[in-house]
Amino acid sequence: MKRLSCLIAVVLVAGIQSGCGEMPQDAPYQGGHYAGKPDTPNWQGEAFDGKRENWEREIKRRNKLQSEYTRPGGA
Repeated sequence: MKRLSCLIAVVLVAGIQSGCGEMPQDAPYQGGHYAGKPDTPNWQGEAFDGKRENWEREIKRRNKLQSEYTRPGGA
């Protein structure tokens, strides 16, 4: 029984200490400029074939579906 309580205490201490570490979350900068992953505009993916008009049309369509007044089966 004493061995079990010691084991539980060791596991609890290890669990508590594992939550105390924090990794740095700073963005990488070199020479005053962001040196991380380059961002591409949303419409340049294969879903919209690189056409901004298609992306804007899809955003407007999604916004209309979020309205409770125009939702199918709504009030």
